[in-house]
This record gives sequence, C-alpha cells and structure tokens, in this order.
Amino acid sequence: MNREEIVALFLENAAKAAAGAQQVSTRSLGTALKKLLPAEASVYCPGLSKLEQAALKALPQRAEDYAEAAATVEEVLAGIAETGSLVCASVEGRAVQASLLPAHHIALLPAEKIHANLDDFFASVAANPPTNMALITGSSRTADIELTLAIGVHGPERVDVIVV
Repeated sequence: MNREEIVALFLENAAKAAAGAQQVSTRSLGTALKKLLPAEASVYCPGLSKLEQAALKALPQRAEDYAEAAATVEEVLAGIAETGSLVCASVEGRAVQASLLPAHHIALLPAEKIHANLDDFFASVAANPPTNMALITGSSRTADIELTLAIGVHGPERVDVIVV
C-alpha cells in the first residue's frame, strides 16, 4: 500500500470504530479544532510538538492539568490503519493518562506516522520501545452481563482524530 491508501484505510477504520476522523492541512488545523470543541471547553494540550504548538492558537480555554480538562488535544505516537487505532505513549514527557481521563480526546496524527498494521508499528519502535503505551480504537465502550452498553467508563466518551 502507498501512503495515500494507508491514510484512507486508517480514516475509514477509525470512523467504523465510532471515532470522528478527518484529514486536514496544517493551515486548517485551527478551524478543525474550533469545530470540534465548544468555545467554553477547558482543554489540555501539552504543547510539546510543532502540531501541538499550532493547535494552541485555537484553544482559548486551556487547562494546566489533564485531570481538570474536558478535552485533551495531543499529538499521538502513531496510528494503525488496519484497525483505525491510535497509539498513545509516555514519551517526550507525555502522560498516557491525558488521552484516557478527559471525556473528549482529540488526537493529532501526522499522516507519515500511520502504519499499515500493528506489526509494522512494532517494527518501527523495536530499537527503542516506549515504556508505556495505550492503543485506543474509538470511544471507551463496555457492557455488563446483561449487555447494557456504557460509553466512557474506562476512557474517553468521544474520540476525534485529525490526520495532518
């Protein structure tokens, strides 16, 4: 598969997993974020990468701690096209919990960080794997013994992915 096909497969499978999925240019990132977030929402964004720095301009209500935020906007380590999954990791001073605790997780994903499948991803980090990783496929879902579905119990209620 070429890069365009991998990105298209990722977007398709992320949408099938009930995640909002879109591809935008770096220039359109702020507009995309404003459409996803209410103006009054408190948002945690670590501001560690160039993408996160670009996102900060569109986030008027910033939270200093993810535990206090309604949403997290962060660049994720990778995407897996085969499943539409995100890979969040405790690298570069990031806390994996930031992607799991707030009710809304907005993942910023550079197109070049999308791998065709899990094997390709693990091969890419084999020399220096992250200490802690979470693979996220859509919003958190769980069901009890009576099959009553609950959203957001073990992670975010809403997941959006912006492929840049």
